[in-house]
Amino acid sequence: MTSEALLIVPDFIKVFVFAFFYVGGAGVVVFFLVSGYIITHVLQTEHPIEFFVKRIFRIYPLYVAAVLLEAVSIYYMEGTGPDLKIIIPQLLLIGDFFSTPYSLGGVEWTLRIEIIFYVFIGILRCLNVVDGHKKALPWILIFSTLLLGVLAPPPFVDVFLRGFVSINCPFLFLGVFFYLKEVKQISLITLLGFTLMVLYQYYYLFSIYQPNFERWHFAEAGIIAFSLLWRFQVKLPAASAVSFFSGLTYSIYLFHKWAWDLIEAVLSQISIPLIHLNIQVFFILLLLCWLMSRLVERPGIKLGRVVLKRFQKEQFTGALNAV
Repeated sequence: MTSEALLIVPDFIKVFVFAFFYVGGAGVVVFFLVSGYIITHVLQTEHPIEFFVKRIFRIYPLYVAAVLLEAVSIYYMEGTGPDLKIIIPQLLLIGDFFSTPYSLGGVEWTLRIEIIFYVFIGILRCLNVVDGHKKALPWILIFSTLLLGVLAPPPFVDVFLRGFVSINCPFLFLGVFFYLKEVKQISLITLLGFTLMVLYQYYYLFSIYQPNFERWHFAEAGIIAFSLLWRFQVKLPAASAVSFFSGLTYSIYLFHKWAWDLIEAVLSQISIPLIHLNIQVFFILLLLCWLMSRLVERPGIKLGRVVLKRFQKEQFTGALNAV
């Protein structure tokens, strides 16, 4: 290996690692890939009504709690709270249609894209495309990806996020392709071909809407990381620590950006010199996320199951009465 090649390797590693830390770019790609993969697996057995009810009670209780707590913290820190015309679209996750500012420190944009995907893939499940006519599914996703590439992007209120629906939705579709490859519905060549297509369109759209981020290689880093995890998932140990933190991922996602600054501001006034401030903030944030998961997220999921069982019972009773 030449000295020039030795110099290139560290730079590549630095670019790959940095892609996960700079604005969380590669982590977002992994998040969408995982979501597309898991949701496709879930829809093989869940009825559309069951799917939508579970997603609503999985997402909204903790999300609503986080948005309201952030509003309270803003009122406490600044003495002013958000207008109802702002907070209601935020709570419903439809703020893009009303040019509503983002809540939760701005991280909510990924959740809005996730909701769009749920509606889209849920409709395909209603049409028996996801679980029935699987041969049509890859072509629908390919067409949808190309359509996202040529249509004008939604009018995001933040210029920083311009074009991000069109740029990031194909990674959800790519997650679907990984699942289809796993169940042998498509070939490896088809998966690789669609991956290259998504990457090409990703950089094409970035050059138009977000040229400042082109050089960070978020997409490649995220796809490589997900591909390795997907390939060796059977060999990965199911440690208790992994289970613990995986159960906190949603609450950490909702609270980490805005709650960190709030906790830091409060602790800086208390001043505990023996422990670094960032360490204090980290553990208190972790405790907050654990409490919100136990007190809001899990009860919300259980309530969704109760609602679903009642709905299914009423359907069954209605069917018997019809007979």
